[in-house]
Amino acid sequence: MSDGEYFDESEQDDRRKEGRTTAVFRPVLLETEDFTGFCLLKNLSSSGLMGIAYAYFTEGEPVNVQFVPGHVVSGKIVWSQGGKIGVAFDEEIDLENSLQNMGSHYIDTRINRAPRLQIDCAGQAQIDGHTVDIRLKDISQRGLKAIIPTIRPGDEVTLLLPGMEPRKAVVRWLQHELAGLSFVRPIAFETLARWAIDQQSEEDDDRAYG
Repeated sequence: MSDGEYFDESEQDDRRKEGRTTAVFRPVLLETEDFTGFCLLKNLSSSGLMGIAYAYFTEGEPVNVQFVPGHVVSGKIVWSQGGKIGVAFDEEIDLENSLQNMGSHYIDTRINRAPRLQIDCAGQAQIDGHTVDIRLKDISQRGLKAIIPTIRPGDEVTLLLPGMEPRKAVVRWLQHELAGLSFVRPIAFETLARWAIDQQSEEDDDRAYG
């Protein structure tokens, strides 16, 4: 049986009945040589996964999947169609332990937060009626980290990021000019995933023509 057969959607129901595949709806981070972005995990087995990444990949392309911070699994793309992907892991994982970690509120002593994508892009923030330039450092559905001058914990700001509608956020912590903010309303997964892809595409274009 080939790797791809494990993740053919036409066989998912049978495999769930056999207990070999578990339905999981959770964002994870996906990284290849040329791409880092979000993937919505749909089905997971000890041998691989099926998910939605809103991008196309080359069959056989090496990939790393970060389920939670500190838990990264290597594998390869076995199929990519319609924004969905199938991944076969290089080595089988402990499925029960992986599911437990993803569902836990804490990993060791750390809060199990939504996956954050490291991304470096410019933007602006409106604070108390004036606008300042900011530098985004990472982002998730629930918040982001950015370098923002003249800001204080508790401030409510409106974030203006390229290609994204204005979003209100609250400053939760501040270290020098690096601030952690929580969105007033979390970003929908598909919106964030597609935005991250667009931003990386623009960065690649800038490097190619810079």
